[in-house]
Amino acid sequence: MVKILALREKFEHMSVYSGYDALYHHMSPMATVDSVYCNFKKMYPRGVGRLLAATAKLIGKSGFYNAQSVEVESKLLLKSVSKNYDIIHYTYGEPYFGLGASVKKLISSPVVVTNHQPVSWWETNKVLYNRHACADKVITLSEYDRDHFNSVNTGKAVCIPHGVDTVFYKPLKTIDKDRPFKVIFAGRYLRDTVTLATVVKKLSASSLNIRFDIVYLDKASVTERHLIEMMALPNVDWYSGISEHQLLSLYQQADCCLIPLLDCTANNAVLEALACGLPVIATDLPAIHTYLDSAVSVLCRSQNADDMCDAINTLYNNPTLLQRMALKAREKAVDNFSWQLIAHKTTGLFNTLR
Repeated sequence: MVKILALREKFEHMSVYSGYDALYHHMSPMATVDSVYCNFKKMYPRGVGRLLAATAKLIGKSGFYNAQSVEVESKLLLKSVSKNYDIIHYTYGEPYFGLGASVKKLISSPVVVTNHQPVSWWETNKVLYNRHACADKVITLSEYDRDHFNSVNTGKAVCIPHGVDTVFYKPLKTIDKDRPFKVIFAGRYLRDTVTLATVVKKLSASSLNIRFDIVYLDKASVTERHLIEMMALPNVDWYSGISEHQLLSLYQQADCCLIPLLDCTANNAVLEALACGLPVIATDLPAIHTYLDSAVSVLCRSQNADDMCDAINTLYNNPTLLQRMALKAREKAVDNFSWQLIAHKTTGLFNTLR
């Protein structure tokens, strides 16, 4: 059994079923885990805050590494000397792995860092490559990211995909067939909302009996004209701040998932849709191929609304194809991305470093 000290973060908009932290709900009985958590909303007295911010600027060299990063990483490193851990795992490398890289020679346990940002982000933060070279291993969430990291630091990176809770996210056994064709879109980060709005507007003007469930920001927070126009359409249902069970219900009532992207590594919405048996229509980006293939998805050219409209039309008019892709989507999620499988692969990597 591997003994892990993990630096973790819980996001407010994610429950125990979503996000990378769910990995640690599936580590038993393969590992024992001690955790240190970051609170990015924590406020400090002025003098303390300035000192931590100055330290972060000196160490971090990126906007993600801040005062809270310095505090939580200091706690992690102090805790690491109190026990004999087999592995120290930074579950989010970009905002946290800074001080640990500077004092890596003083850390007795192997350090593993999981990175979440796409290659384009790393190319604008190249100074961080040397820092992450100090880790014993870097986990990337796609083969594309792995290959890129290894082109910079040979042999440093290994791909272990993001997981999904396939017990919670699952299809309904029966679906009401006397309803419109439903398309779900979910998420905010690196979403191509301009293409999304164009697709929704075009298909709303067509003769198709189709509705769109949009899970995004609160309407009052939306300022972009293309989104304001889209949310006013009569066949668009807009959701924000919903519970995990409400989100599950939306997936289960949908026919397919539409995810136009600007860039990506892993994507929670894609994984959740697959687990619920939804064919995915997404932007064809290098990293997405870790998760999607032609059996479960239609991949479209970047910023090409016509491609996405054609894909929805194809699924709308071909229920046999839709059903076949739905079955393959669920199968792919269970066979490749269940958290139990990802936890097994992760602890397997950790054991090789002990």
